[in-house]
Amino acid sequence: MNKLSKAGMSRLGPVVKKALIIVATYLLLACMLVIGITPEQHDIQVGAPAPLDILATKDVNDAVTTEERRAAAAAAVEPSYKSIDFSVVGNVSSDMQATFDTLFALRGSDWPKPDAITEQELTALNASLPVKLSPEEYRALRTSDEDNLRHLFEDAIIDVRETLNSTLLEGQEATALSRLSRSLAGNGYSAELVSIAMNVIRNCIRPNMLIDEETTEANRQKARDEVETVTCVKGEVIVRRGEIVTQAQYAMLSSLGLLKEDSLDVPLLAGIALILLLIMGCMLLYLHRYLGDRMNTQALLLLGLIAVLVTGLCLAFSRWDAYMMPIALGLMLVALLFDQRAALYMNIGLAFIASLLTNASSGLFSVTMFSVLLMSMVSGPIILSVLGKRGQRLTTLLAGVIVGASNFLCTLAVGLVNSADLPNVLANALWAMSSGIISSILCIGLQPVLESIFNLATNSKLIELSNPNQPLLRRLLLEAPGTYHHSIIVANLAEAAANAVGANPLLARVGAYYHDVGKLKRPGYFKENQMGDNPHDRTDPRVSVAILTAHPRDGVAMAQKAHIPVPVLDIIRQHHGDGVVLFFYDKAVKLYGSENVDINAFRYEGPRPRTKEAACVMLADTIEAAARTIPEPTTEKVEALIRKLVKAKLDDGQLDESDLTFNDLERICSAFSTVLTGVFHERIEYPDVAIPPRVEGTEEKSGDGDTKAEGQENGEASQVEN
Repeated sequence: MNKLSKAGMSRLGPVVKKALIIVATYLLLACMLVIGITPEQHDIQVGAPAPLDILATKDVNDAVTTEERRAAAAAAVEPSYKSIDFSVVGNVSSDMQATFDTLFALRGSDWPKPDAITEQELTALNASLPVKLSPEEYRALRTSDEDNLRHLFEDAIIDVRETLNSTLLEGQEATALSRLSRSLAGNGYSAELVSIAMNVIRNCIRPNMLIDEETTEANRQKARDEVETVTCVKGEVIVRRGEIVTQAQYAMLSSLGLLKEDSLDVPLLAGIALILLLIMGCMLLYLHRYLGDRMNTQALLLLGLIAVLVTGLCLAFSRWDAYMMPIALGLMLVALLFDQRAALYMNIGLAFIASLLTNASSGLFSVTMFSVLLMSMVSGPIILSVLGKRGQRLTTLLAGVIVGASNFLCTLAVGLVNSADLPNVLANALWAMSSGIISSILCIGLQPVLESIFNLATNSKLIELSNPNQPLLRRLLLEAPGTYHHSIIVANLAEAAANAVGANPLLARVGAYYHDVGKLKRPGYFKENQMGDNPHDRTDPRVSVAILTAHPRDGVAMAQKAHIPVPVLDIIRQHHGDGVVLFFYDKAVKLYGSENVDINAFRYEGPRPRTKEAACVMLADTIEAAARTIPEPTTEKVEALIRKLVKAKLDDGQLDESDLTFNDLERICSAFSTVLTGVFHERIEYPDVAIPPRVEGTEEKSGDGDTKAEGQENGEASQVEN
């Protein structure tokens, strides 16, 4: 009973995950549709973008803006000052002189020497002084030259008197102090002495022209009164769509009563929910029917994420203009990351969902909605035709440009049928054209991100994995060079075979590059890496076969650690199927007798190849290894060996799950023969000729004609060698 329940839970697990993904996708799409279709039913917040254009229903005063302009006008009024107080100069000079005298008297006092005064003593001293001294200032005061100190005090008083004689306005004390500090420092006094003088000046100086508060306030009020009240007339736009709402706009909307409480339009919400349910239901039924086992949890999550992402972007762009919505983005992403036929059908569903978002400016079931649907229907086949099986970044951009042109024509056609306002029709067509270009740019940016998140075997990812500097390939080259070069030949064979049967040649090539990475664990146990010594000669055949058959499993573990995509992992895992290691099986039979040897113990773990690409790699791997053993290879011998080995795999059932037909096998044999014939091309036999030693100075003596002849002979010899 427990086993049955566990089995049921294991089957229920993926179902529950898929259900959660579908529900989450449905809810997110429904929320975005509600936001897009009912833009007028929401709270407008200060600092947030406005969802639509809002017009004034009657004349309304912009109290906030008016007050801001009045405040700015008042702040721009210069203060008015009272007449100059001539007594300030004498009072400030007297205060400064008294303070300087007190400080000068410290030089002859009984206070401790500059280097001996403590912090407590300095605090007590500062309590008796009109200004505070730091330890450095105290030291400078006690150790400075007497004449230099007198000159400092005199210069400070003179500078202050000059400043006051030219008037010091209230509020400009800081500017005057900064100017006085620069003046004293420019006379060559040390920073400590300047600091002492500035402390005294700061303590004594005061303005000799004070602000006339009454007059100034009267002038400011007059400036405020001269500012006209800002008014928004009836029909004028208060806030535009996408514009950040300010406090002034919020106040006007509030005074007009345009800030509604949150409310729910139940019939509208029910209609949205039903439409979305029908669209998603049809999409899921088709994808399940078409994809079958490929519609796993990861695939469903990817498609759901793309649907939500595209709908969210369409919602955002619809706030600017409905024709700009990047609907083609969904088709591009699904085609490049997953499947082209699935992309075509999913594009239809996304087109209907996005078309519902066009009501923000034109209402449901409008011309805009029809234009968006038409653009999506036309762009689908165009994108798939342009992308093909290449999927490079430049191709994606080209597809966006072509879709942009298609959108322009579709919008223009619908506009000409429906409206006589040609400028407006052309404007809409230009916005629609930008939609295709925006879709391609977003696709180029999002594709690598989704590739990385879901570890997908896209063309771009496979090209990246085919780089010889990839860590695993680099290790293979350095640690198992024989296996590396074997993999290169296998890749050429597998790619040719995949091309012949309509499989993915790039996946077959990359799968062949990595199919033997598991040999890195014990490279010396594989023949192509051995240089004379063969450890299998002193190893039990059962141990040898355990080592050999472990390399697919070891390769999968290494590739998983390197984040290699699943389709490549499948090729690594399946490239030997559950075939028999015949050499060691034969060796074991000879050692222990056939009755004591179980052939199943000498098989690989499997599974058998389940894709055409994996089958191509299996056949290429087998044929490349065997072809190296052909003595004096000819085209006939190569073709005979290929057909013999392919038939052996077919008879052993290794190709039963790969969907290869007999016609496919015939094409594969022809492709292998073409590649291997090029590998085993005829070469000339080099003669054993003794080259006479070079005689120094011969070239100079022989003249230009001899030198030219020698060059021609060398060139001919080089051509023969090549």
